[in-house]
Amino acid sequence: MSGQPAVRVREVSKRYPLVSRRGRLHSFKGALLHGELWRQEREKEGFQALSGVSFEIARGETMGIIGPNGSGKSTLLKLIAGILQPTEGQVEVDGRVTALIELGAGFHPEISGRENALVNGMMLGLSRAEVLDRLPGIIEFAELGQFIDQPVKSYSSGMYVRLGFAVAVAVDPDVLIVDEILAVGDEVFAHRCLERIARLQRQGTAIVLVSHDLGLVEQLAHRALYLREGTAVLCGPAGAAVARYRSDVAATESAIVAAAGSDRRWGNGAVSLDSVELLDSHERPVRVLRGGEAASLRLLYTAHQPQEDFVFGVALHREGGTQVWGTNTDLDGWQPRRLAGTGEIRVRFPRLELAAGRYLVDAAVHTRAGLAFDYACEVLSFTVATAVPWPGCYAPAHDWEPNGPDLVRPSRDQREV
Repeated sequence: MSGQPAVRVREVSKRYPLVSRRGRLHSFKGALLHGELWRQEREKEGFQALSGVSFEIARGETMGIIGPNGSGKSTLLKLIAGILQPTEGQVEVDGRVTALIELGAGFHPEISGRENALVNGMMLGLSRAEVLDRLPGIIEFAELGQFIDQPVKSYSSGMYVRLGFAVAVAVDPDVLIVDEILAVGDEVFAHRCLERIARLQRQGTAIVLVSHDLGLVEQLAHRALYLREGTAVLCGPAGAAVARYRSDVAATESAIVAAAGSDRRWGNGAVSLDSVELLDSHERPVRVLRGGEAASLRLLYTAHQPQEDFVFGVALHREGGTQVWGTNTDLDGWQPRRLAGTGEIRVRFPRLELAAGRYLVDAAVHTRAGLAFDYACEVLSFTVATAVPWPGCYAPAHDWEPNGPDLVRPSRDQREV
């Protein structure tokens, strides 16, 4: 995920003009001016769907777009896909774009699935020969069987999705836009889609994913943009954006007004995290740790109001937003009883088996429904040093057992992490 961004959105706003009952040329003067002044005036009075949204998506990165209905998610997708143009700002997309925004969009109901696949593949930029070459793979992925030669008007919604997704991924897009597509197919097809999305990520495809399945966003996305009423509430690691959204939903449902905070920290303040530290095996606060060393994360807190519903959580991620690991007391089976006054809680690691690199820590205390008392993003950073620059994030203890190859075992010093 480096180099020229695949998608760049700069201070983008979108306003839908209101339509007058009197029509565009509602006056003699308006008619003489071709309705231009009237059009501009109506646009000023229109509905503001997006306001000042900015972000970039790197090649190979998946960006989740989340938020309640009417927050501007679909409008943003259509702007990236080129279906709409922004009222203000710029949208720049580098490469071939494939969009799965509306179910069956672009399919002709009277012709067969095979013919639709051919036409849509060519519309997405492939030559006829290229589509024909990839058609067997499209048909296999869609699993339509004999229905591939039937008119698509006879297809179920799931069949529409399978064919549309199969064509979209077959063109090897540089940017793939997906809107709730996995919510329609069955579980087997969803797993196949996830496998294909993972392959596209490895190939360097930038993916924009809209879904109300927040677990799916956390699973697939490196980062997420949380929209509310057309404005960006938070753009950051997927876990943090999802947590902020869940906290806002929980606050609304429980009629609790949560402090807005910043895009790095928020909560209603009933409980505060006073300090988050990484301790080494000697209980000393550190910022540099050897890979595989025992360590713990210590959270100091103050409960300003006694609580009976509370969860402590931590998460690790890379600077680019890639989630490394996370847990909370609820996931690990701890039942809350009472939280009052000041105290501390620790997460202990017998071996923190991370690859070399810099890691960021998010820490939180919240209710089981997700309402944040205090959620602190990137509250701590630390660096892991290892003797070998293993790729990725996870560096478990391991050894090789050659049975045939003539290899010389490294010395113990060479094998130490």
